[in-house]
Amino acid sequence: MISNLSHFVGERSDSEILYDTPFGYMFEYLCGCEHHLLAKGPDTIHYLQELGKIMADNGTPQDRQPEHDSTIPSIYTYLGQFIDHDITARTDRETNFSSIEDVKTVYPKKPEDVMNNIRNGRRPQLDLDSLFGEGPSFNSLYTAEADDLYHNTSLKLFINDSEQDYVDLRRYKVEDNTGENKKVSYRARIADARNDENLIVSQLHAAFIRTFNKISDVLEPGNSNQETYCQARQLTRWAYQYIVINDYLKQVCLPSVVSNVLYNGPFFFNTSRPFMPLEFSVAGFRFGHAMIRPFYTLNDQTNKNIMELLGPSMGKLIKEPEGELKPENVIKWSNFTGINGSTPKNVARKISPFIAKGLFDLSPVDTPPPPSILASLSQRNLLRGYLLSIPSGQAIAQAMRIEPMKHKELVEGLNPDQQCVLYDSGFTARTPLWYYILQEGKVQAEGNSLGHVGSMLVAETLIGLVKGDFNSYLNNMDHDAVSADGIKLPGSNKPIKNITDLLEYAEVPV
Repeated sequence: MISNLSHFVGERSDSEILYDTPFGYMFEYLCGCEHHLLAKGPDTIHYLQELGKIMADNGTPQDRQPEHDSTIPSIYTYLGQFIDHDITARTDRETNFSSIEDVKTVYPKKPEDVMNNIRNGRRPQLDLDSLFGEGPSFNSLYTAEADDLYHNTSLKLFINDSEQDYVDLRRYKVEDNTGENKKVSYRARIADARNDENLIVSQLHAAFIRTFNKISDVLEPGNSNQETYCQARQLTRWAYQYIVINDYLKQVCLPSVVSNVLYNGPFFFNTSRPFMPLEFSVAGFRFGHAMIRPFYTLNDQTNKNIMELLGPSMGKLIKEPEGELKPENVIKWSNFTGINGSTPKNVARKISPFIAKGLFDLSPVDTPPPPSILASLSQRNLLRGYLLSIPSGQAIAQAMRIEPMKHKELVEGLNPDQQCVLYDSGFTARTPLWYYILQEGKVQAEGNSLGHVGSMLVAETLIGLVKGDFNSYLNNMDHDAVSADGIKLPGSNKPIKNITDLLEYAEVPV
């Protein structure tokens, strides 16, 4: 058991499989020059908190504020979160080295100290270690940490899908008797506990399990269970990698940037050694927080605001005493991804500096909000980037040979109070990278994708991870299952080329 800090405030014990791989900086040389970083001192900390406070999307089911809606289906919000959990962990953890809870002690760390003291809990590969862990042991003489995820004989992943049109992660009961009131939760038994932090990513994780299990069922008989497991895991990974590069990236990035990086290779991300860029994990890839809707239509009968979807194992989404997800909360994915080109009921919010207001209070479920900046996702992101010496948006743009946004562009669309924070703080000259990327998407792509700097940072990292992996589909293009049009999975009459194809293949409620 480890001490795991989730997106909620406070620690809890979760069964989670972690690794130990390096973080690094894509633009390490920028971190040694103070004029490429935010100014040091209490004024910067004050204005980072103020900037975080004004980034609220106040939409509600009664006041939907459709002007904040993008053209991106909401499935890509949570596919992005799933990807993030697959390749990064620990940048949000409160430790003696990286604590931001007491702002009086927050001071930018030296880059070399950051790289020596913060280690990534995931492998820097799109290999679904958040789904498979390190895999089953294959040998009765020893055990693997992930053995509890698998059937002993078939080696399929456990899942709860006993009813038609019902799917949920396998859960186990946990009783907490440490406080005044006994608390019961039904934790998901999965390799990465963060994938049960909200209902939507939880259901997406279940869809990937169904994909792997179906491949295992359909593969030609005659193989041993171990051989079937290895083949099914490889095909599941390839389908996932293909979707990330050819579907996800082209939804959230400028397609021309994605094509350039795919065909010409990453230019700034050095893939000769495996590491996770901090500019990506601490700032760039957190653009997805802006895409979260304040509310969602789950299926034909259920609507929930974002706070009602957090912490499914601890909240009111589970029926007792069975400890299973209530059937009315099972997601119908046609509400999240367009079927046959249709527009789903839930589209992502625009990539812009506005965050669902519910994410400004990430207190544990059924508890009063603590007097902590950790309760605000926006303040947390901004202060974490400052603490870990992430270069400014302007510095990254110049390093990429891209003209930085002008002062007026950085305040475009903001009300007078919001503009004052940007001008008074000096952030229009040296802008926190996370905010810069969100505003760039709003200005350059009307919030319907990232702008140039954001697209380059995200595309170079994700494509670089796949190109640098000898086992990826990009490095196995001569395999019968791999084609330019997608990944051919057994039992399917068409290749899997997007997330909708995978959901249909998995036979989850669509």
